[in-house]
Amino acid sequence: MSDEARKNRLCLSLLALASVGLIFIVMARAQDPPQEDERRLWDSEFLKKRGKAKTPPPDRKSTAYRRVTPKNPPPENKPAENKASEEKVVGEMLGVTIWRVRPSRQSDSQEARLLVEEEEGKSKAEGTLERVDSETTFAAGDRVRLALESPRDGYLYVIDREQYNDGTFSDPYLIFPTLRKRNGDNSVTAGKVIEIPERSTFGLKPQRKDYAGEILTVIVTQQPLSEVSIGSSMVKLDRELFARWEKQWSAPVERFDLMGGAGKLYTKVEKEAGQDGARLLTQEDELPQTLYRIVTRPGNPLLINVSLRIGK
Repeated sequence: MSDEARKNRLCLSLLALASVGLIFIVMARAQDPPQEDERRLWDSEFLKKRGKAKTPPPDRKSTAYRRVTPKNPPPENKPAENKASEEKVVGEMLGVTIWRVRPSRQSDSQEARLLVEEEEGKSKAEGTLERVDSETTFAAGDRVRLALESPRDGYLYVIDREQYNDGTFSDPYLIFPTLRKRNGDNSVTAGKVIEIPERSTFGLKPQRKDYAGEILTVIVTQQPLSEVSIGSSMVKLDRELFARWEKQWSAPVERFDLMGGAGKLYTKVEKEAGQDGARLLTQEDELPQTLYRIVTRPGNPLLINVSLRIGK
């Protein structure tokens, strides 16, 4: 074999090795955990709003959230003379954990178990609460509970609407606050968990053949809403009033799910925090399954929609 042929073969071999190496690098990067800037989002905008732990907090380096929604594009550059007059826009993260009831197993903890009323006034069966992520598709008849945690002081409101296959909705109903729960107290602060419903669950039961699930609209305001009257149970809201809230307070929202969180069971700490507000969560406690990052101006109400979709 001539020297020239040997050189050509060597070059081809090196190119092949370089190509293989590049493939491995690309594959490794595809499996990398979320970027550090995203970790700082949930760390600074949510976790640090909670109270400090009495004991050293756990090492959160292994904790990661995966982005579910596309990243919001940065605002377009504007002339320098207009920037001084722009209002500051910030990001705040509202925590949501969806608990689904499944049949209990012998290994389940006592805190995660509860008696579920299968039909109103009829027999009860034991079930266990486990986390599900925000993209879960439910089955008709599934029973769920929501845990909500605000990053700021304020007042919490939750509105429920049925959604149908054609994209339309039922009338909006205020399901929190009610006078039956916490005597109508809907004040929130960082670390304070509100469970809906408290000590119970609600079923995803089709009322129409074209039922597609539920949309829960979560709102946190700085002051109580004067247009709302709290009743002993859920209250039907005026459609135009609700539409006005959506128009005024809707803002760009990003969603993140806790990696490895789905399937985890309800814990003693979460039970103490969610039932009657017996304790506030601190930086050492469990994090919500889903974080909704709302990009809005300081003081504006926070508004998100939590979808509970039913599989076809």
